[in-house]
Amino acid sequence: MREIWIPLALITLFMFLNIIRRYIKKLRVIDGLAWLPLLALLSALALVPAYGFRPETIPLLLYSLVLTVITVFKQLNGDIKFRSFRDGRFAFVFFPLFLLAAAAATAFYFTPQKDLSIGAGGVYTTNVDDYVIHVYTDENDRMPSSRPLLIILPPEFGSLSAVDETAGKLRDRGFTVLAFARNSSINPAKTLRRFNAFVSGNTSARANGFGRVLEEERKEDALFILSWIRRNPHLEGKGPLFDAASKDAVYAAGYDTGGSALILLGDSFSAPNIKVRGLIAIESPLWSLYRGEENLMPDLPADAGWFQSVKHGVMRWLFDIKPKKIIGLAAVPEIQAPILFLVSDRSRTPRYSKGRYGALFECFASSRGRAILASVDGAGPLDYSDFPSCYPIVTALMKGPGKSGRSVFDKPPPTDAIIAWFAEEDIRLPGNNALPAGFQIQTNGK
Repeated sequence: MREIWIPLALITLFMFLNIIRRYIKKLRVIDGLAWLPLLALLSALALVPAYGFRPETIPLLLYSLVLTVITVFKQLNGDIKFRSFRDGRFAFVFFPLFLLAAAAATAFYFTPQKDLSIGAGGVYTTNVDDYVIHVYTDENDRMPSSRPLLIILPPEFGSLSAVDETAGKLRDRGFTVLAFARNSSINPAKTLRRFNAFVSGNTSARANGFGRVLEEERKEDALFILSWIRRNPHLEGKGPLFDAASKDAVYAAGYDTGGSALILLGDSFSAPNIKVRGLIAIESPLWSLYRGEENLMPDLPADAGWFQSVKHGVMRWLFDIKPKKIIGLAAVPEIQAPILFLVSDRSRTPRYSKGRYGALFECFASSRGRAILASVDGAGPLDYSDFPSCYPIVTALMKGPGKSGRSVFDKPPPTDAIIAWFAEEDIRLPGNNALPAGFQIQTNGK
């Protein structure tokens, strides 16, 4: 994605020339330089349709907006003379240039280092209804039907390409991996609701409601894919699905709301003749387990007069528009199937263990089967999705408190390694699947 450096360099140049114009005589006579911030602003806005939302360019966008507003304000007040400049000290130019350098450095440094794409080798792609499905398998395996099947629901803030690397590594570890997602267009309103749920889903009842809707959608997705594999679908050129995977060793993994959906479905995520040996929830918020404030307004008596009716209606309206808070947890599911919870190391701090991860810890403690809580040193809540690859600046701003020697451009210690270690308890996989370094493990002793 380094080609974005070209427009970024032009945007930086436009603002640089505008800032130094008054201090260089040969530039003062070029009237058009006064309006270069406007051109820089329009160019920065044009990056959105060209490259999508790039958070690392926000400082440049805001700086160009400020310079444009100053220029327009001077023009409206008749105070701009393109060839007449007041005396100014050259030292005053260093502060605006410092701000420009900081904004430009942020944009250049945090540009993604590689494009995300689905690997071509060993990947079968098909479209079923509103879903796109990728099946990763080893075509050279002598006994493909003995390979455990791993189902992956991709992250809410991400795409199928976000799990491509992990799926490819798990394929090499002996799994047949099935990753799928809905075909859907970008909806800015829904993206804002997702962000609101992510930030406030465990404190605000309104944000929690958005999160519940997302989890319900993922439950539908999980049940769809379960019904699809039950039919043992024919993969073009590869034969039936269970000729490339074992129906007696099925695992299901989900990122964020996908993992929440698997936990909420619990033991009901199974089917006749298909043995689900474990569930993996990756940084899953479990919004549906939180309980919000209830409506405490008493019912209106049947013999109430018109004045009481109006008063009651006004009070109910005022109560309904008041922001509701989360006040606790509802019933927590008790699941028999083995569960692996993979979370940020923020979960180790008291603030987050009782806040964002409160429902998850309760679910971990109530599990009837084997449950493992794994946290990665230095991992933030978005690191398991494609944010380290697509939005490294967000990874830097939301990193975990633990120490880690990895770059913000790198994913946490390999997710595939902890999944393989978790599965090794029940099935044999080729190679060494010992617990990798960088993981802190808690178990429920079952």
